[in-house]
Amino acid sequence: MHQDVSATAATPGQAGAALEPVDAGERIAALDIIRGFALIGIFLMNIEWFTRPISELGRGIDPSLHGIDYAVSWLVYVFVQGKFWTLFSLLFGIGFAVMLGRAETRGRPFLAPYLRRILGLLLFGSAHFVLIWTGDILHNYAITALALLLVVTRNWKLWLGLLVSFAVMAVVLKSDAVVGALILLVLVGVMMFFLHRGSVARYWKWGVTLYSLMFVLGLIGAGVTAVYPQIRSPETAEQAAKRQERLAERAKERVEEIRIDSRGSYAEAVRYRADKFAEDMPQAAGLSFMALPMFMIGFWFVRSGVVARLREHAALFRRLAAWTLPIGMAITLLSAWLVPSFPGDGLGGRDPARMAAMSLFQLGALLLCLGYFSGMVLLLGTRAARWLAPLGFAGRMALTNYIGASVISTLFFFGYGLGYWGQLSRPGQMAFVAVVFALQVAFSWLWLRHFRYGPLEWAWRALTYWHLPPMRRRPDVAAATDGTVHPA
Repeated sequence: MHQDVSATAATPGQAGAALEPVDAGERIAALDIIRGFALIGIFLMNIEWFTRPISELGRGIDPSLHGIDYAVSWLVYVFVQGKFWTLFSLLFGIGFAVMLGRAETRGRPFLAPYLRRILGLLLFGSAHFVLIWTGDILHNYAITALALLLVVTRNWKLWLGLLVSFAVMAVVLKSDAVVGALILLVLVGVMMFFLHRGSVARYWKWGVTLYSLMFVLGLIGAGVTAVYPQIRSPETAEQAAKRQERLAERAKERVEEIRIDSRGSYAEAVRYRADKFAEDMPQAAGLSFMALPMFMIGFWFVRSGVVARLREHAALFRRLAAWTLPIGMAITLLSAWLVPSFPGDGLGGRDPARMAAMSLFQLGALLLCLGYFSGMVLLLGTRAARWLAPLGFAGRMALTNYIGASVISTLFFFGYGLGYWGQLSRPGQMAFVAVVFALQVAFSWLWLRHFRYGPLEWAWRALTYWHLPPMRRRPDVAAATDGTVHPA
């Protein structure tokens, strides 16, 4: 199962020509299709938050819904939420490892191009957040990608420079907002030291352990407080007053968010999102505690040789699917049964049922993510591959389609667009996703008939490789862009 392949990265000083963008013929078609599948899940998850205050994100199913609206929200919560951003994280780790492998094979530098790639992702994410929608995850991915780069390359100078910089920021600004980044850097330093002292299998083992640890501890904490409720200190009058003050402030922010989204001008929306971005950015490293483990698992899939020979490892994916899908679904259903909705009353840490439900939900997300990935790999070895192949067009233009979905959705729902904020039912939202994504697949197919990359992918590659790659498609790559996937 485990092939011991070195995870040592190419160093910046290696001789060789500059690393070039990957040609269409070098792409792994199955990964493009799975990336397209992940885009559907992310859109299904995000659509609710184009027409509902995103400040309520993380509260589970909207308790005000009834009938078919509640049923659709329940299905999205159980089968989609939390499973597809993790799947995209896994695919990001795979992409990192593929790019690293190409650099090593060709004896070309890796560090500088990848730092530019991270910068490009951060710029796209920041622009997406401020100019389009506050639900961006790309700026979080950029931070996580830097963490993975440090782990793999073991660049202690860069690590120390970042650690000192954030420590100085914490002291000068007298703010605890960057504490998460400092903790992440310490964790990264530990992994930089230990992960290279054994086989590459340590990447998936550490990834699974790090992702699961906080939620396993959450389950233990919930169990202990449920059995021994007396160990919880009662809320003091001062604590209760501060909590009520925070709740009142959040209520005001929610009202303002609804006003901006539903009736505000574009200039008002940009100013609002810019303020939110300034608040969010110092704490953006928080998501990395979940995203980095997924990056590491994806990294292992490539460095172990699994991705290069997917069909030869069908038995591995069958075992993964057989275990992760039923167990992950059972855990998720238990979570949804315990607490389907999380009221924003600030008492979550004092409620064992809520603590247990949230921990179970996140553990189930990891298992179902791996199960979905394994299931897609297996399906692509059957006759179903030809029906799934069109997803590959969208997957090849994932960045363009991800941001494009936000542009279309905000113009449809927000007040500075058509103004349908809060007016579309949950089934209507699902139909909206189906129509928009189908149009994106058709657009991607048409675009890739003439061009090698999506428009944003081309700009990202230009920054990564520091030259303008050819945009027009060459005739000899026609076979690589027809979307054909041959079953095993």
